[in-house]
Amino acid sequence: MVRLTDGCLCIAYANRNKPHTLRAVFSTDEGMTWGSEYILRRGAGEPDIGYTRTAQRPDGKLVTIYYWLDELRAERYIAATIWSVPKVD
Repeated sequence: MVRLTDGCLCIAYANRNKPHTLRAVFSTDEGMTWGSEYILRRGAGEPDIGYTRTAQRPDGKLVTIYYWLDELRAERYIAATIWSVPKVD
């Protein structure tokens, strides 16, 4: 979990159920409630993915690092996704 410069909390995590994805959610009330899920990456070859770490860069973008595999029984590797905080209406 990371606190963003605007005060929101963000958690990025692996959804190990099908379809295997990397997701993120935000809270504006100290974690009492969480908003919609955002899919950061899809298409993992197996459910053994995750262990995310997220940081916010000085330009405001987020970097999430995790381990991943592309195909069934493929070798896992450390990956990163650089993404922007979604605009909320």
